[in-house]
Amino acid sequence: MRIKTARPLTVTAVLALTLSACGGGGDSNGGTPGEGGGGELSVAWNANPPTLDPLVTTSTATRDISRHFFEPLITIDGDGEIQPVLAEDWEVSEDGLDIVFTLREGVLFHDGTEMEAEDVVASLQRWIDESNIGQSYFTEAEVNGEGNTVTVTLEEPMYVAPQLLADQAQLPMIMPAEIAESAPPEGLEEYVGTGPYEMATWQVDQYVELERFEDYESPEGEPNGTAGEKNPYYDTIMMEIINDSSTRLSGLQTGEYDIVYSVPFDNMAQLEDDDSVEVIAAESGPLQAYFNKAEGPMSELPMRQAVVAAMNANDIMISAYAEEQYYTTNGALMPEDSVWYSDANMEIRDESGPEDVEAFLEEADYDGETIRIITTQEYDHIYQSSVMLQEQLNEAGINTELNVYDWPTVLQDRENPEAYDIFITGFTPVAVPVTFVFLHPTWAGWTDDEDIQAAIDTVTSAEDEEGALEGAQDLQVAYYDYLPAAKFGEATSTVGYQAELEGIDFAPISGVHFWNVRPAED
Repeated sequence: MRIKTARPLTVTAVLALTLSACGGGGDSNGGTPGEGGGGELSVAWNANPPTLDPLVTTSTATRDISRHFFEPLITIDGDGEIQPVLAEDWEVSEDGLDIVFTLREGVLFHDGTEMEAEDVVASLQRWIDESNIGQSYFTEAEVNGEGNTVTVTLEEPMYVAPQLLADQAQLPMIMPAEIAESAPPEGLEEYVGTGPYEMATWQVDQYVELERFEDYESPEGEPNGTAGEKNPYYDTIMMEIINDSSTRLSGLQTGEYDIVYSVPFDNMAQLEDDDSVEVIAAESGPLQAYFNKAEGPMSELPMRQAVVAAMNANDIMISAYAEEQYYTTNGALMPEDSVWYSDANMEIRDESGPEDVEAFLEEADYDGETIRIITTQEYDHIYQSSVMLQEQLNEAGINTELNVYDWPTVLQDRENPEAYDIFITGFTPVAVPVTFVFLHPTWAGWTDDEDIQAAIDTVTSAEDEEGALEGAQDLQVAYYDYLPAAKFGEATSTVGYQAELEGIDFAPISGVHFWNVRPAED
């Protein structure tokens, strides 16, 4: 077995954009999209998607599965640069108020209709209304279309607007106008997009079956993350939901599964002598404990400070990832190699001792109330880190209970302020720190802090790189003053696959996708 390390996200490219930026396609890498080789690709997924509509959840399973059939206007590639997908190009006006997209022509939806400006307008409006990023930054924006152009008009210039419109977590996906306009608040009832695969069957708790879209029109350019040419080979992708990690591992070893998402870190040594299997390890962003700040004991700042002071980040991370090569204990909002990085104000996390925990608990008037941590065994790293955090808090005199559910139930309960006090999850890396949804009151945990919002406003309204970076510094300070979450460190995710395959792309900012997977050439 070889362990491949995915290329790190290059974030310096993000700041190279100016208010007059524009984008366009590149050279094709050869091949004719839509002419596949047939057969089925079998993928073992570790967790149930709660929905296949990425606008109503931040679930990784939802994101990674749905973008095989949904596409946005623009995306962020594996190097952190904005690239076109359904847009031919785009331009930001000199005053920074208008972002004008020129649409690609001849792009078909899975129902056979051609994508037009009215579809894009309706889709973007739904994204604004339903997604965390849309609600946080674009509620005053106007979206209009004419001919083959669509214009997003902002109330005020926003330095990072193109990056937000290329957000990977809750995809600004384009669909027929009638579907976007009729979708209920709980999520789509029809999954009709423009992607290289189309929805065939979703058997909840069992599998998602995708079929190759024969009339697919690919963007151009060298494949790079979610950008570039998409040349689907397999007739069918069968994504089976296999919660048990040992079952996924044995299925990879026997060849039952072509690709396995989330190879258990404890079992990596078992694959060392297996030449038929390869594993990609990629940066997967921060792992954090999120506090319920709406009600209950964690709504009080001294209690959040006590938890952060009591935790040992390295012990939590090694319990989740087994070996130091698969994690860091960076406590800053952004990775150390990011231009947005700041290590300000982290003393409470890195320098606190038992006496500090005791002082915070006394300030909080803590009387032994049980702190409820909700978790799941469908993600090994989430479960193991939850167990270790519980152990550390109990040792520090903070009584806790661990409530274990399936992943969709965790996602449901974290939206209910009466259901928990703490939950743990990871986030994929982001190009700009303000796109972390946990910094906003619309997401679970309900962050509501004037200093955090002021720092976000500084970043988004900055006229240049210097102003934006000053805002990021303020955001780092405000994060540790308020503590919306307790960050353990930066994590790694793994994808195992049969060595006879090629075209598996697992970029840190965009995760894993399978549209270019095919048998390797001899």
